[in-house]
Amino acid sequence: MAGKFQTALIQIRRSPYQALAAIMIMFLTFFALTGFTLISLGSMAIIKYFEKAPQVIAFFEKGKDLTQDQISSIKNKLDETKQLASFKYVSIYEAEAIYKEKNKSDPLLLELVNYKILPPSIEISAVNIDTLSSLKNILESQPGVKDIAFYEDIVKSLSSWIKNIRIFGIGLISYLLVQSVLIILTITGMKILSRKEEIEILRLIGASNWFIRWPFIFEGALYGVISSFLGWGAAYLLLLYTTPVIIGWLGDVALLPVPIWLMLLILAANLIIGIFVGTIGSLIAVHRFLRK
Repeated sequence: MAGKFQTALIQIRRSPYQALAAIMIMFLTFFALTGFTLISLGSMAIIKYFEKAPQVIAFFEKGKDLTQDQISSIKNKLDETKQLASFKYVSIYEAEAIYKEKNKSDPLLLELVNYKILPPSIEISAVNIDTLSSLKNILESQPGVKDIAFYEDIVKSLSSWIKNIRIFGIGLISYLLVQSVLIILTITGMKILSRKEEIEILRLIGASNWFIRWPFIFEGALYGVISSFLGWGAAYLLLLYTTPVIIGWLGDVALLPVPIWLMLLILAANLIIGIFVGTIGSLIAVHRFLRK
């Protein structure tokens, strides 16, 4: 195998421009694959964040806390639906503490607001986003409710956008993978034709078909390894460069920095796919020639 691998390296050095063309085309494939993998994983985390966050918030009369009996009564009614995932009561004093924490950099706002003008609230989330409306209706009908904040539409819109992005990403990556296979097939076919006489001599002296195939297979696999590593590296560098901007945009959603083990896992997947794509393209090209 070492000799066949060495032969593959020699073939690459003999036609560097063809090798560069193959690597550049496949680079785009794996750059897109890494990018959409990160986007997909990040979108799943964002959806989970919003689904776990309070999806309905009921606000009550300002400056007046609910009694424990009132809180228990509301919770029991919601529990009866078997769809309540979380329930939290925020008192006027807790609301004041939250307000002060969020506006601690602005002394003027801190002076204007205290617990006496802040409403207590009940925050809930549903086991299933589809049952959120029924919980919202129950909460809205409780005595003393002055206002309702309802985030179902935000979650559904976000889910719809992410679904469309994934469909587009899968379509683009599928197209690029097919294109990569065709590029490897074409380049390998050109190399086989340029070595036609040499291959015929090898066959005449008794070389097996697999003896002839292996150097081309190794060459295609090398294209896949190099391009997948470069595509992954470029996407990772872009992610590191844009991390400060993304963190500012995401706010409280803690997605970054991406763990190094996850990036290494994505790299390993890219390398496997790269080897597979390069090998398949080479195999198809060699099979077509040896069949003649």
